[in-house]
Amino acid sequence: MRLLGSGGSSTTLPLRMLVILTLTILFCGSVDSCLYNPIFLDPPEIIGEYGHYASLNCSSEFLEQNKIFLTVKGQTIDDLPYTNYVFHEFKLDDWNIDAKCSVHLNDTHKCYTDVDITVYKNPEVDILVKRKDAMGERMQWELQCDIFNVAPVQNLTVHWYKNDHLIRTNSFPGTTKAAVNDSSLLTVNISREENAALFRCEAKLNMRSRSLPAAVSQTINISANEVPTARDVTTARGSFNLTSEAETTPPPEFVEANTASHQLNMPKNFTGINCSATEDEESATLNNTLCVGDTKKAHPPEATCDTLEKALRITPPEMVVRYGDSVVLNCSVDDPEVILVNWETDYGSREETNPFTSTLTIKKVESWILKPICFAVSTNGFQCTWEPVITVYKTPDSVSVTAVDPGPMIEGKEYQLRCNIQSVAPVNKLRVKWYRGDECLHTDPKNSSLLIPQNETSFWTFPLERGDNGSTFRCEAELQLGPELSSPTSSAPYTVLVHYKPSFKRCPDRHTVVENTLRISQLQCETDGYPPPSVKWYHPSQKLTDLNKMLTRTDSGLYRASVSNSIGNNSIYVDITVEYPPSFNCKIRYEAKMNGELKTPCEPEGSPPPTITWLKNGAEVFSTRHLKKEHSGNYTLKATNKHGTAQHTFYLEILYPPEFNQGNTSEEIIPGQNMTLDCSAEGNPEPETHWNFTSAENLHMATVGRHKIMTITRATSTNAGHYICVASNKLGRVTRSVLLIEMGMYRDWLRGKHFGWLQSGL
Repeated sequence: MRLLGSGGSSTTLPLRMLVILTLTILFCGSVDSCLYNPIFLDPPEIIGEYGHYASLNCSSEFLEQNKIFLTVKGQTIDDLPYTNYVFHEFKLDDWNIDAKCSVHLNDTHKCYTDVDITVYKNPEVDILVKRKDAMGERMQWELQCDIFNVAPVQNLTVHWYKNDHLIRTNSFPGTTKAAVNDSSLLTVNISREENAALFRCEAKLNMRSRSLPAAVSQTINISANEVPTARDVTTARGSFNLTSEAETTPPPEFVEANTASHQLNMPKNFTGINCSATEDEESATLNNTLCVGDTKKAHPPEATCDTLEKALRITPPEMVVRYGDSVVLNCSVDDPEVILVNWETDYGSREETNPFTSTLTIKKVESWILKPICFAVSTNGFQCTWEPVITVYKTPDSVSVTAVDPGPMIEGKEYQLRCNIQSVAPVNKLRVKWYRGDECLHTDPKNSSLLIPQNETSFWTFPLERGDNGSTFRCEAELQLGPELSSPTSSAPYTVLVHYKPSFKRCPDRHTVVENTLRISQLQCETDGYPPPSVKWYHPSQKLTDLNKMLTRTDSGLYRASVSNSIGNNSIYVDITVEYPPSFNCKIRYEAKMNGELKTPCEPEGSPPPTITWLKNGAEVFSTRHLKKEHSGNYTLKATNKHGTAQHTFYLEILYPPEFNQGNTSEEIIPGQNMTLDCSAEGNPEPETHWNFTSAENLHMATVGRHKIMTITRATSTNAGHYICVASNKLGRVTRSVLLIEMGMYRDWLRGKHFGWLQSGL
C-alpha cells in the first residue's frame, strides 16, 4: 500500500483524513508510502482454481470526498455512486494475475494495496512399475508416481503408502506459477516372507487457507516372485534338452542341478532347457549337471479379436454408480477357443465361475476413475481386452444461492446471483437450472474433463424492478445420469430484497377522528418502499408530531406526512379534523338591553358545531326581537351535536334606561312651612339621581338609598323656582322638574300668565 504524490492540496479534507496525511508526512521515510492503511480487501487473499471465477470487494472507511478504484488484469473499475466499495468478479484464466486496489485521498495522493492471488490446478496421478531386480531372497521394484497438470508445483507434496501406512513424503522445489508435470520415484524390496504388498501414492496441494482434496492413484499389488529350483533329474550322459510347459513369474533365467537322478520341474510353455554333464566313470548318472533355461515361449498363430468380440458379453456394458456403493460386473465369452476369461483391475475381488466367465465385485467404490479390463485368452495364446463404461458420480454436498454484489439491490439496475454447487462429480454431466418461484428461467450446462468432485458455480443476471421485491430465486443442480438417477438437488430459496424509493399507496387527503380516540400512528395510511420507510408527521406549525399522542381538539389542521428510506423520500398533505362533544365556557350572568333581540350570550365549543336550545324554567324559549324588563331571569342553554349534549345555566338581566314614576309637577310655597322634594327613578342598572337647583341657606340634601331628598326649612318666597331631578345610568339620562310657586301666584301660573318666566327658569 503506497501513497503517491509530491505536494499538498488546498482541498478541505475530513479531520480523520488530515490525521492520516499528517502521520504519513511525519513518520514515513518516503512520500510514496502510507503509514495508515485505509483499504480493506474481502477476501484478504484469493486462492482459486484455474478456469473458475473469483470475486473481490475493495473498500475504505475514509471516502467522504474520495474515490476508490480496483485494477484487475489491466482493467480499472471505479466505485458506484453513494458507495464506498468496488466489487468485481473475474475469471482465473491466467497463471499470473495482477490486481490492485487504490484509494485517492485527494487530487495528488493515493494509497494502494496489491492483491495476493494464487491460481491452482489440482493434479491427476498415475502409478506404474518401471523395473524389477532379483536381490537374493528379495525382489527390488522401482515404482513411479506421475503427477499431471499441477500448479503451483512448489505447493505440492507426494505421499507414498505401503499397506495404508505412510512410508515416504516428497516435496518439489520451484517458482513457476503455471501448471507442470512431475514424477516421484520409490524403490521397494519385497521378501519371499512378505509375499505381497499394496502400494499407492497421493498428491496434495497445500494452499494455506484453502483445503484441497488429495489426488489418489490406483493401488497396485506387488508380490515376491518364486525362483524355480532343480530336483530329481535323471538323464543320459552328455548334453540333453528338456522341454516343459510350466510358467513362472518371472520366467527362470537359469536352473542348476547338482545331484544325480533329479527330475527337473520346469515352467509351463518353456521350449528348451539345455543341460551339459560330466561323466562319472563308476556310474552312468549325471553329476554336476548345469541346466540353463531360457524364457522362449511358444509362438501362437496369428489371430484377431473379431471372433471373440462377437461372443463377448459384459453385464452391464455401461454402469452409473454412486461413490461408495458396490459394483458387480460379469464378463463371459462363449467361444470354445477361449481357455481363460478374467478381469485386470486393482479393485475388488474376482471370481471365475468357469473358464469362460468371470465376475468382478467391488464392495465399495473408492476411486473416481474405474477402468477394469476384461481379458480373454485363446488356445493359441492370443489375448483380447474390453472395457465397460463406468461413471462414478457424487451428488452435491450443498447447493446455495448468493448475490455476487454484496451491496443493496436497487431498483432499475442489473444484478447477478451465483449458484454455488459444492463437491459434485462428474461435472460434465451437470446441468444447472435457475428458477423464479416455480418458473424455469435458464439452463446452464457445465463442461469439465475432470472426473473428481469439483466446486462449480453458475450465474444469472437480471434487471431489478420493485415488483421483484420479495421474489424467491433458486437453482437446481442435476446430474444427467438417466431417468432413474437424475434427481436434482435444489438450493434454499433466495429472497430478493429490492431497494426502491418510498411512496404512499393509500392515504385519504381528509380524515375525521373523535377526540382522545386515535393516535396519528393509527391512521390508515399505507406506505410502500424498501427498506421499509419511516413515516413522520408535521403539525401545521411545522413541528414534528408525536405519533403516539392522542389527538385532541387543538390538533385539527392540515398535516404534512413525510415518508423516507435510504433511497429517497416523499410527502403528502392530510387535513385532519378532530371532533368532540359540546362544552360551555361561559359566565353565570349576562346582560341584555330592553327591546333588543334575544341572542346567545356565549357560543359553546364543539365539533361539529352544536345546535343551541334556550330553556327558561324547563320550557323552551324561542327567539324574540323585543326584550322586556320582565324577561330577566335564569336561563339554560342546551348544546347538542352527534357526540353529546352540554347545558349551561345563567342569569339574564334586562337593562333599561331610567324611568320616573311621575312626570313634571308644581307645588305652592306656604311660607314658614317645611317642604320635601324626592328625586328617584327606576332603571337597570339602578340609576344615579341628583337635583339641579339654585342654592339657598334653608335647603338641605339627604340620600336614602338611591333617593335624593331635598328638604326646605321654613320655606319663603325666595325658594320659588324650578327644581330639576336628574336620573342616569349607562343606558341613558332622564329629567323631571318640580316647580315651586309663591303663594298667591299659583292661580295665575295655572292661567299661564307667567309662562315666559317659567320657560326661562327651566
